[in-house]
Amino acid sequence: MNVKGQDADHRERAPAAMTAEVTHTTSLETLLAAPCPDFPVLPGVCVLEYLRASAEATQPAPGLRWHAVDRVRFLGAVFPGEELTVRLTWQRSDEGQWTGLATASTVRGTAASARLRYVGEADR
Repeated sequence: MNVKGQDADHRERAPAAMTAEVTHTTSLETLLAAPCPDFPVLPGVCVLEYLRASAEATQPAPGLRWHAVDRVRFLGAVFPGEELTVRLTWQRSDEGQWTGLATASTVRGTAASARLRYVGEADR
């Protein structure tokens, strides 16, 4: 996983909105490929997991935890071994709450988009 656009000092003094980008090389476990051996695609839940992992690698403030997926749209297939680039724009939505607007893309275009909500320690 390659993370661009942020460092530790920047996280502590995060502005109201910030953007980060993470690139993954996708994989497909043998078990997941079994239902479609002639046309293996990454299931949507795996793409969502890449979005979540990217969000947690680029959190704009310390101590945030995943609270909800407010919206997710799957727009294209992701194949095993492809590079999946996740672009996140973080927005402070309330005191201690952040919303990550995430888009996952391959060389063919946008594969998925989601709105992920994170809350701070006090909001647990």
